[in-house]
Amino acid sequence: MNKKENILLQSFPKHKDNLKEHLKNDDEYAQMWLNSLLKDYSETKDVNDLIYNIKPLIEAKYTICEFAKMIGIHRITLYKIFSRKMIPSIEILHKIFSGLGYDLKLSIQKI
Repeated sequence: MNKKENILLQSFPKHKDNLKEHLKNDDEYAQMWLNSLLKDYSETKDVNDLIYNIKPLIEAKYTICEFAKMIGIHRITLYKIFSRKMIPSIEILHKIFSGLGYDLKLSIQKI
């Protein structure tokens, strides 16, 4: 997802609510959403954008406080990450993906 799409989500709250409803009720849609985010990340290498755009996936099923408690990190840490004041460690990324039911895997890249 690019910055223009981010602005659209912020500008149209009903669209954001509709997105969360789809993410909550349609696992296939949620998987496509995440795949799109990961594809964008593979091109931009911007961890902050990746995590910022995962936020609707989290909020579709949990409050930020519930999710933070569930994955074992402080809610303030998540708020800092989502406001782009903090870059998450690999450990926190792993906890976020695991909490959403995904396995974060790293693989060797051919050079």
